[in-house]
Amino acid sequence: MKELLERVRPWQEKVDPEHIIDFLNACEKTGLEIHGIMIAVHDRVIFEAYSAPYNGQTPHIMHSFTKTLTNTAVGLAFADGLLQLDDPLLKYFPEQAQGANGYLQKCTLRDLLTMRNGQERSIGGNEWRPLKTSWKEAYFQVPFDKEPGKTFMYSSGNSYILSYIVQQVEGKTAQELFQERVGRKIGVGDFPWMKSPEGVCSGGNGAELTVEDMLRIGLLYLHKGNWRGEQLLPAEWVDYAFGFRDSLPSFEGKQYNFHWERKDGLDIWAAKGMFDQICGVIPKYDMVFAMTAADESYQAEELFQREILDRMGSPRKEPVSQGETAMETILREKGLRLSLLDQDHSVRDHVELPDTLVFEPEENPDGIWRIRLEFGEKTFRFGMEDGRGTHEILHGMDHWIQGTTSMTGAYLHHQYEKKDLQVWAEAHWQDARTLLLKWRYPGMPFFDQVKISFQERQVLIDRWVNMNSQDTCRPTLVLKKWR
Repeated sequence: MKELLERVRPWQEKVDPEHIIDFLNACEKTGLEIHGIMIAVHDRVIFEAYSAPYNGQTPHIMHSFTKTLTNTAVGLAFADGLLQLDDPLLKYFPEQAQGANGYLQKCTLRDLLTMRNGQERSIGGNEWRPLKTSWKEAYFQVPFDKEPGKTFMYSSGNSYILSYIVQQVEGKTAQELFQERVGRKIGVGDFPWMKSPEGVCSGGNGAELTVEDMLRIGLLYLHKGNWRGEQLLPAEWVDYAFGFRDSLPSFEGKQYNFHWERKDGLDIWAAKGMFDQICGVIPKYDMVFAMTAADESYQAEELFQREILDRMGSPRKEPVSQGETAMETILREKGLRLSLLDQDHSVRDHVELPDTLVFEPEENPDGIWRIRLEFGEKTFRFGMEDGRGTHEILHGMDHWIQGTTSMTGAYLHHQYEKKDLQVWAEAHWQDARTLLLKWRYPGMPFFDQVKISFQERQVLIDRWVNMNSQDTCRPTLVLKKWR
């Protein structure tokens, strides 16, 4: 049974609740969509909130925050004496030595950790997730054309190779090593972590964690690898990870070390993932915050610094009252009211349709060959058949309902796709001939919308997403035959 983190009021840790309110308001004003957030000072949680349908129990797909798990696993193998930072990469892949140029021969594990391996281009998780062949071979097919250790170039391929090496030297996956030696001891529950066709943890992305899991990992790094008196990760390794030891020059306004980075002028050491999932460690105030979000502008760090950290220790005095202050009540209520399940209402007059419609779409790039629409009294069911099978989502008409789906979506979801994805769905008539569907996923940052336009001689379906590493919309699906 994991040890619970103590929950206290902000003023008990000398944090003005108004500053947290201002941070939340600033996020809203700038379009930063918070899904979940926790803030801890001196190991005590002073604020926690989730925007419905997100919650504290449903694991969230981690993008590059996953690299922190890989970094930790490498640190454990380092502690075991099974690898060294300046080991040549080819020591672990001798089969690649034949014909290797001078750049590849010089590349070290340190170069992979610091994203300075000298390859021609970066490798993203969305490139490899659909790949059914060897990811290791795909990595070495990208030429090494620069001096290793010199040029920063972010690449998830490096993290996969590190995960591969950990499994090679420890005889267990990075996930197994992390959980046995660190995760379970700090209170991180067993979690899924995507594996390659070779059975190796993906390294750079694909783990699924809660916001509290992220926070606990941040607390471990805040305390230099020590958890309740037990040294789980060498303090030396944390110093490397944060750049306290062998620090690297800043590149484009930030210093990137072992999967932790610090932007110039900020007090925050951050482990981050796409769309602004972040765990921020602030040693100056013995503070950690963790957040999942949907934000393409990556503003969380600057807003947290400006609204909270820059105002720490301001002249405002802590209230004498031992009870909850008025401002703390406002903060608590604001946190409880966070929601992304907006309320829409159908127009009164709209086209009358049969209870069930089945369409055969025109040829399309997504390989969709059947669409089925079912209208209930207070529900709407959308069905789609493609090469993966039959997929359905049940919606509430003018209200949200929860369910699961296998709906194809990798092309809009950074190439993530699950067979049993949690989804909240709502449908409403936007106008007389347009039905709008909304899909929110508690385990992902993506928000899909589908517009079904019932025209005189055809039906058109458009689908788009709030953000993606690739296209954010699909080609219009044209439906002409129905029965």
